Amino acid sequence: MYTNESNILDTLIELLGNNAVQINQCVHVYQPSRNMYVFKGMRNTLPIDAYPSLELEPTNASNQWATTRAQRPRYNVQFTLTTRTDNEKLHVEYICTLVNAVVSILTSPENLQLTVLNETRWDPNGGLVTQVITDSLVEDVTYNAVHEGTVRTAEFGWFALIHEPYPDFKFRMGSSDMPTILRPKVV
Repeated sequence: MYTNESNILDTLIELLGNNAVQINQCVHVYQPSRNMYVFKGMRNTLPIDAYPSLELEPTNASNQWATTRAQRPRYNVQFTLTTRTDNEKLHVEYICTLVNAVVSILTSPENLQLTVLNETRWDPNGGLVTQVITDSLVEDVTYNAVHEGTVRTAEFGWFALIHEPYPDFKFRMGSSDMPTILRPKVV
């Protein structure tokens, strides 16, 4: 697992920023003077004027073998969307509409394979190349509200799979005529 999760968050924040017009159109239907704020990492508290807000927090990374010379880590990110409004009749509709807008951007076919900002990987055939998310998906959405009903949250997980080949030099052990498990001697 060589990819820095912070760079994955930067990639997601840029993606959401590129789609801010569509997201804020949804916000303006319910709160015409507001725009959605996107934060890297969870905040202890949100300022009163920072609603609606979307916080992105890396949660974990697991690894699996892809091939003999590559691994395919799965990076998980937790999204927390927080809204605040005094209109109790439309609040559930409001947060559901915003979640649908964000999820539709994250799961749009042109966004399933994103170039990770500030990341390169070693390709045995091409040297250093940009790192690319090979697959991604949004998982379960959980809605919640405080007792008064003026603040609501929605949380959902998103994951990214990244194919990370190992540099070729990691597979050279000793001289080229020395047999190894990875590179057997051809007779």
